[in-house]
Parts: sequence; C-alpha cells; structure tokens
Amino acid sequence: MEEMVHGLELSGVNFIWVVRFPEGKKIRVEEELPEGFLERVGERGMVVEGWAPQGRVLEHSSVGGFVSHCGWSSVMEGIKFGVPIIAMPMHLDQAFNARMVEEVEVGDEVVREKDGRLKREEVARGIRKVVLEKNGKELRRKAKEMSEKMKKSGDEEINGQVEELVKLCRP
Repeated sequence: MEEMVHGLELSGVNFIWVVRFPEGKKIRVEEELPEGFLERVGERGMVVEGWAPQGRVLEHSSVGGFVSHCGWSSVMEGIKFGVPIIAMPMHLDQAFNARMVEEVEVGDEVVREKDGRLKREEVARGIRKVVLEKNGKELRRKAKEMSEKMKKSGDEEINGQVEELVKLCRP
C-alpha cells in the first residue's frame, strides 16, 4: 500500500483510488496513509474506502487510465470503456490477464522487483506512460479501437455463445 501511495503521488496525475481492507477489519483509510498524503495530493487525488461504481467512473471522458489488479471483469470493463490499463496483478489468473493486456496493446504492466514487491518509481512510471506520455499514445488509441470493436460485435458474439450453450444443455 505504501508504494502505491507514493507511486500515485509521484505520478503527478489526477486520480480516484478505491482502497479495500479485509472484511471485518475496522480500519480507517486516513490511519493507513502516510502523514500528509491527502494534503499533498489535494484536489488532484480522491481516496475512497470500500467501493466505487467502477463502470460509471471508467465511462467518464476524463479518465485516462485504469490501475487494475487485472481480474477478468475489470479488464473487460476497462476495454469496454476504451480505457488503457496499468496492470498490477496480484494472484491467480491476474498475471495471465495482465500479459494479455500487454499483448493486445491496451495496457502496460508495472514491473515488480524479483521478490514481487512494487516500487513507487515503477508505479509512477507505469501511470505516466499510459496516461501522459507520447509512448503511451498507441495504448490509448488501441484501447479506444478495441472498445469500438467490442461494441460492434458484442451482441452477435453473445447470442452465438448462448445458442451453443442451449445446444449443450438439451438432450
């Protein structure tokens, strides 16, 4: 969490960060953040505890990137809304999904240390690359392009998949 906090601050970009703690833990976000963080980021940063309407946030035209753990639903939402992904997988299928995001050029994975730890400089670099820098322009363009393709073919593909499932279920 500390490296993420400092990475967001170092990136210099506006952000909304949704923070979740283990269920049942009575923790206040302000108590877990470094002293002065909220004051330093001021109005360019918003920290939300627990939950935010991810789809509604991603569909907003001012969103330039999506820091994601790369769960499949989050990846699909990012692509659906044409938002390039800053991939920070944590476990299970997320590493595979992050590699796929890079392979189809709709995002960039943040490089971790050999022991799996995040470094604040890499978090900031990944965010700036995708959101601000010239070399992230292609990722931003490709994310928009994939979104358009998804919108055009989505219903047709879903209908075909439903028909196949119905066939499998019938004796």
